[in-house]
Amino acid sequence: MTNAGPPPVALAIVTCALTLSGCSAPWLGLAGDGGKFRIINQDNPDTMLFSRFETGIYRYEDQNEVTVLLFDGPLENPSQAVTIRMLWRPKAGATPIDPDATNSTVHYVILTGKDRDEIGIYSGAGYLYPRVKVGRPSLSASIWQANLHLDSSTDGFRDLLGQAMLKGRFSARRDDIETDTALRRLNQLIQERLGYPRLVHADTSVENAAGGGEGVISQ
Repeated sequence: MTNAGPPPVALAIVTCALTLSGCSAPWLGLAGDGGKFRIINQDNPDTMLFSRFETGIYRYEDQNEVTVLLFDGPLENPSQAVTIRMLWRPKAGATPIDPDATNSTVHYVILTGKDRDEIGIYSGAGYLYPRVKVGRPSLSASIWQANLHLDSSTDGFRDLLGQAMLKGRFSARRDDIETDTALRRLNQLIQERLGYPRLVHADTSVENAAGGGEGVISQ
């Protein structure tokens, strides 16, 4: 299954068995800033999307709240981007790892077409597990059980994922100011494509004006 005008090779939809023994798993392993994710179409599990992000940055708010931005290509015109906001931090040995638990919101943005003028935004929630103490110069983390659905799109965007499940891991460099700037640019790009505002995590200036961030997902 292919999409008209697909983004670069970093984003490809492939069909393979769910057992990884018969299919390579490029989302495993990670070196440097960026991320690798696998997204499975839950209505058609043989259809998967392996996505790789070459840049990862994050903003630290406190030990429970961080905002991560991953993107592939130049931020002015990326082929894809993901924003993840952790709303509470799991504690090793204290927080039960419930397969249905969520502690983060996720927005996955795909741009397609000749000039990347078509856009689809998949939104949902998942479970983020930091592998190091948050606030450090580099954050490594895994995310799983992130249920996504197509939330907003242009008329020409083809939805090949449907109701989907995302999992993977990433590494992001801490830069609070750059992350705020990049979020503003991404939100502007989305508004230009859609023709109306659609925030995928606000920068701190917007959050402060609104009196806070997004609603908290309960444990």
